[in-house]
Amino acid sequence: MGKITTRIALCGSLFIVIAACSQDTPAAALAQGAKYVALGSSFAAGPGIDAQLGGCGRSDHNYSHLVAAELGLTLTDVSCNGATTANILDTPQNGAAPQIDAVSRDTVLVTVTIGGNDISFTSSTFACAGTAPDEHCSANLDQAMINEAVNQLPTDLAAMLDAVKAKAPQATIVLVTYPRVFPSDAASCGELELSAEDTAYLAALGQKLEDTFVSVTSSRQSLIADAYVRAAGHGPCATAERWVNGANVADSGIRFHPTAEGHIEMARLVRAALGSN
Repeated sequence: MGKITTRIALCGSLFIVIAACSQDTPAAALAQGAKYVALGSSFAAGPGIDAQLGGCGRSDHNYSHLVAAELGLTLTDVSCNGATTANILDTPQNGAAPQIDAVSRDTVLVTVTIGGNDISFTSSTFACAGTAPDEHCSANLDQAMINEAVNQLPTDLAAMLDAVKAKAPQATIVLVTYPRVFPSDAASCGELELSAEDTAYLAALGQKLEDTFVSVTSSRQSLIADAYVRAAGHGPCATAERWVNGANVADSGIRFHPTAEGHIEMARLVRAALGSN
């Protein structure tokens, strides 16, 4: 493997952190019709975004479908609501085979957004949203279990990336981070419907998820499309260009998940990581 390099590039109003082997632009290998596999949880699937494709909350306008259409690739999307790294590696979900079974030696591109369910990030946010300000819901969460899961996540993400690479040695892998649910001004964002204590706890948990993504990807032959690191003004309290919903759905998506516009932005980040704008 070549030397690992890291660079930060400004792309529109977002920053993209890209960690990759020193090699030619990955997009050069993405011929028209080449096989592209999308893995991940609901943040990849696109629940609540038109049009839904049946089970698992997959939308035909999630970021993987947008990338495939833009680059002329043949997409197999196996992302699914509630998926964990185990559901990618070896554990069936909703009667479906582990997601990695969709990856084969002729796969040239794999995108993946996973890990939030491993550490109970979204479920904890759902559990605490709308509770009374003095209830301190986060204090009632199993924080010891969550901390253990956070500590385990780097190992699980690394194993997942290595397993994908083993099945598709020539594939470019792009890890797409979870868009930031808790903006820098989260404490004053009424759309979150969380107490100050719960907001602080869940925002810190989201930051740990982001830090793990960046750390794991930087040590492997893969790219990262970092939807977390972005300019202010597009979070749940944004009046326009809202990329993530709060407790209430703006016009698309579901609570605390990317909007249709968020998926457009995630797709743009993937294309930018591949050197294709």
